[in-house]
Amino acid sequence: MNYTDEEINLITLYSFEELTDAQKRLWLLDFEKREESLIKSLTAGVYNKVKANFYDDAYRGKVLAELDKAGVRCVTYFSKEYPQSLKRIDTPPLVLYCKGNLSLLNTECFSVVGSRRTLPQILKLCKNTATELTRHFTVVSGIADGADAAALAGALESGKVISVLAYGFNYFYPAENKPLIEKVAAKGLVITEYPPETAPQKFLFPARNRIIAGLSKGTLVVSAGKKSGALITANKAAEYGKKLFAYPYTVGVASGEGCNLLLKHVATLVENTLDIFDYFGLDFNPQPTIELSDEEKTLLEAIREAGEAFIPQLAEKLGTQPFKLIPTISKLEIKGLIARLGGNRFSAI
Repeated sequence: MNYTDEEINLITLYSFEELTDAQKRLWLLDFEKREESLIKSLTAGVYNKVKANFYDDAYRGKVLAELDKAGVRCVTYFSKEYPQSLKRIDTPPLVLYCKGNLSLLNTECFSVVGSRRTLPQILKLCKNTATELTRHFTVVSGIADGADAAALAGALESGKVISVLAYGFNYFYPAENKPLIEKVAAKGLVITEYPPETAPQKFLFPARNRIIAGLSKGTLVVSAGKKSGALITANKAAEYGKKLFAYPYTVGVASGEGCNLLLKHVATLVENTLDIFDYFGLDFNPQPTIELSDEEKTLLEAIREAGEAFIPQLAEKLGTQPFKLIPTISKLEIKGLIARLGGNRFSAI
C-alpha cells in the first residue's frame, strides 16, 4: 500500500514503544520545539535514538514492510479513508491499524455492546438485532465473549461489521477469540489504534471504547452490570451527542442493572430493531436479495478480503487474466455491490 510522507511520519512515530501516546502527540506537533520537555521525560539517550530512527529511511522502510507482510494497512489522521466521525471526538486515534474492508470506515455505523455475562435469551435477541441492523448500518462492537461476540456473529453474513480491538494484531485475547477475529477480518473489518506488538492491558480497553462510540451514529446497550465496560462506551456516546438505546430488564437481574440505569436517564427503550429504525426514520422492510453467479460471488469475496484492490491483483489472486474479470466487475458495479475508487481500484460496498 502506498502512503504519503505525512502518513509515513505518523506510522513511523507510532512504531516507537519508548513513547507514550501523549509524547507521540507532542512529537507530532513539533518535536524540535519541544525537545527540552521530551528529553526530560525520555532522557537524552532515548530521545536521540528515536529522533535518529524517525529520519532513517531504512528504519521507516522496515516498519512499513513488516506491516505489509502481516497484512496490516494503516489509515492515519491524514488519510483520505480516515472517518470524519472520529475527527470529532476527544483524542482521536492518529493511526488505525486495519485488516479487512477499509471502505466500511466511512459507512453509517451503529454500535452494539454489552457484557460478557449476558443471558442466553438476550444473546439470541442481540444476534437477531445485529443481523437486522445491517439493512441500514455497519455494526460496530468489541470482541469479548457474550454480547460483543453475538453482535458480530449476527452481522458477519452481510460483511457489514467492524470489530475494534484494544491491543495489537500480534495478539488474540482471549486466545479462543482468534477464529472470530479472523472471520471478521475476512468478511468485514478489524481495527485497532495500537501497533501490532502492543500486548493486551486492562487500561487499554476503556480507551478503545471511545472509538466504538465515536464511529457510531447510535449505540445499543444489550446488557450491562453496574460497573460494566459497556457503560463506558455508553457514557462516551452520550458525551459525543450520539443516540443511546438499551434493552429493558426485570428488576433484580444483575446483567441488566446498567441498562435500566441508562433507561432512567438518557437511553431509549428497545424491544426490537424497529424501535431503532423508527427513531432514525428508516424503513424496516428487508432489502431484495441480489442474485449472484458463482463468478460474481468469488470475485466479490476476493474484493472484500482485499479491502481495495486493482484488477491485476484480483486476477493474480484468482488465477486468471485481468481482461476476463472486467465483465464480472461491471455486473457487480451495476448491482451496487462494489465501487470504483479511482485508478482502477475497487472496493466492496
